[in-house]
Amino acid sequence: MGFESVDKTDRFIIAARARAKAALHESSPKLTSLEKAMWLKLKRGEQTCKNSKVS
Repeated sequence: MGFESVDKTDRFIIAARARAKAALHESSPKLTSLEKAMWLKLKRGEQTCKNSKVS
C-alpha cells in the first residue's frame, strides 16, 4: 500500500500495527501506547480494529 493515498493518522496506525507485529514474540518490548495496545490485542488473538482495512 502506498502512503500517498492515506492521511497522517492512518500512517501512524499502519506503522504502529507493523511495529506491534514485529514485537509479537518479545516478552516486554519497548513500545508506544498505540503500539502496546495493538500488541496486546494481537497477543490475545483479537483483531486490532473492527473496521480495519489493512491487515
